[in-house]
Amino acid sequence: MSLTSYPKKFVNHVTAYLLLIFISACSVEDPYETGPSEQQQEEIDERDKVVEAIIPFSFKVRDSTGTPIANLDVKIAGNLYQTNAQGLVHVDTLTLGNYPIEIIHLDYHTLFSTINISTANDSEVIVLSKKVENEISLVFAGDTMFGRRFMDPNITTMNNSVPDLTDALINKSNAATAAIEITQHVKPLFLNQDFASVNLESPVLNQPVSVHPTKEFSFFSLPETLEGLKSIGIDYVALGNNHVYDYQLDGLNDSLKFVSEAGFLHSGAGLNKVAAYAPVFENVKGTTLGLVSATSIRGGDHAVTYVADEEKGGAADLSDSKSLAEALQFSKENSDFTVIQLHGGDEYSYAQTDYIENRYSLISKLEEKPDLMVTHHPHVAQGFDVYDDVPTVLGLGNFVFDQNRLETVLGLAVEVRVNKNTTPKVSSARAYPIYIEEYKPRLISGDLSNYLIKRVAEFSNNVSVIPRQGYADVLFSQQVAATLLKQEVIELEPGEHIVDLRLLAPSHSFLSQITTDVEVTSLTLGRDLLVFGDFEDWDNDDTQFEINHWDHSDEDTVPCLTGAYRGNQGLCLTRDQFDNFALRVPFKQTVRAFPLTPADDVSKVFHKHTLYGYAKGINAGQLELDLSILTSEDSLIFSEQTFPVLEGGEFNWQPFNIDFELPDDTNVLGPENLPPRGMRFAFIHSPPKNGNAELQLDDIAVISWQNSVKLTNRKWQTNQLHGKTFLRVSTDKAVRLNLTFSQF
Repeated sequence: MSLTSYPKKFVNHVTAYLLLIFISACSVEDPYETGPSEQQQEEIDERDKVVEAIIPFSFKVRDSTGTPIANLDVKIAGNLYQTNAQGLVHVDTLTLGNYPIEIIHLDYHTLFSTINISTANDSEVIVLSKKVENEISLVFAGDTMFGRRFMDPNITTMNNSVPDLTDALINKSNAATAAIEITQHVKPLFLNQDFASVNLESPVLNQPVSVHPTKEFSFFSLPETLEGLKSIGIDYVALGNNHVYDYQLDGLNDSLKFVSEAGFLHSGAGLNKVAAYAPVFENVKGTTLGLVSATSIRGGDHAVTYVADEEKGGAADLSDSKSLAEALQFSKENSDFTVIQLHGGDEYSYAQTDYIENRYSLISKLEEKPDLMVTHHPHVAQGFDVYDDVPTVLGLGNFVFDQNRLETVLGLAVEVRVNKNTTPKVSSARAYPIYIEEYKPRLISGDLSNYLIKRVAEFSNNVSVIPRQGYADVLFSQQVAATLLKQEVIELEPGEHIVDLRLLAPSHSFLSQITTDVEVTSLTLGRDLLVFGDFEDWDNDDTQFEINHWDHSDEDTVPCLTGAYRGNQGLCLTRDQFDNFALRVPFKQTVRAFPLTPADDVSKVFHKHTLYGYAKGINAGQLELDLSILTSEDSLIFSEQTFPVLEGGEFNWQPFNIDFELPDDTNVLGPENLPPRGMRFAFIHSPPKNGNAELQLDDIAVISWQNSVKLTNRKWQTNQLHGKTFLRVSTDKAVRLNLTFSQF
């Protein structure tokens, strides 16, 4: 079904729509109802049983040659165990859920990860790599601040006042303790590194008086919130970004003062361009680091720019090629290992811009080039590359940040292993997916971790990205070939079909080959943009089975273990004959169209989409879908439509899909002529004709149809790890598909 028009009577339409939302939140219950329905009681009993059921679990610890490691201390969920002579640890105290695992040994690189334990996953092989003499570990995390919505959930920018709301995450009285609590779930990862860095994207001050007069978004963080970084072992903060001058000279002076007093090394900002570009040096276990930081976002369209010059303070200017080269030369001459952090690119894009690519090229061709390049600013995790022998982190995404945009909640922390005595000095890294839940960073495992790892691998070059449990190994100097995992045969009748690849192979694998027995009309690969449609809990906090991206505040909408099509949990929607109105379950965030990547113009997006999922009915009412198409910013509405999805009744698990297409880019709204880029949706479950009703939902996806598959002699193949998990098949003949899945 194509959505290509929008309502003419915009005001009346929206008024009616808001009224519908208000009404559908009300219901009249059976006055004689005394307790939960049969289905609700079944879920209560199942949850009680699962919470108490022990799942025996085994860890097998090996070194990189496959040799078991005996007598090794392994900390799991805070409890200490030791491997036996076969390198095994048997645990019989854990129930269904996610648990942190930590292995620290003088002879091996520290491992900190999150393990998902379920009846389908009762063992894990852990591979440790031996430390090498003179090798040190550095970890880099992305955009970090403790202001704005941390202090007031209802603001988008800050001014010359300090919010002090008792119900905010951070206020004046709790700033230090709140910041420590915000970062606690990633603490072991950072504490166990030799050196840790973040991009501090915020002035630090306690008396805001000089907010930038024309900047759209300005931030500041209270000085006490730096305790949240100190408590996890951060050593250095990069200040070369487009927010360090948000409060102009007063804010910059305060920031330099408070950051230094907190004990952090810093570079990238100063009272003039020489100071801003000055590297900072630190000896880490005999290796001298040189650290440079700069931004390409100059603020040139403002009277008050963001960057420093000869007489003005601000951030180091990445576009100043002469100062850039001089800073790197000075750092190289005075250090064993030089890192430059580049702040630039287009926000919310999945690959770097041509300009940042130009900076990579220029920097990597310098006679005194750095040993590592690390990039941030787009708020979205990107990939890895090597430019003229310089390992490069293309984009870290967010670390501690208050954005509500769906695409910004997954970032990366990247551990880099450095040996000053080898060539190259960096051979590998470890990428840890970071999930920001309610503005707080967590580590993750399972399908959610693999989703991000496969996406960043897809937009990486000249490296090998190998998914592990809760992290990925990144090899800069070695190309690893994928190995065959399994093959599946799918037989399809003539027509249009969607093949859900998620059901055919585990999430760490990828579709590597397609062959057909006849010619087909078209094949298209699709990517899920929703990410959180599996209703699973993959993070390492203390709360199990939580769902945060769906509005299930109504007591008739519950995460349910009894309603899982796949995995541990689904979403159950209950109604009864005495409910006068339908139950509405919205996804909380706007799903934004995926930009053409890589491409010269990141404003272009893929337009064709399908909402896809699985449902099961127990005397269910009708299922419908409310779908709105809107602008990416400002939420201006192009169209709103309601689609029938499934008739009510009794039915086992079955797939459903609704096809839709964004309007052409010639359709624009608002003074900025914004094109259609956003999608918001909600499911609607109507009451049954009689009795109690339950509708179970699982594995919901918003598919962005992206890559047309070109068959050569009825065959397609790739060796590139990728994150596309759907295949659309159009054929006018019956066809047999042979699908090959590979893994690293």
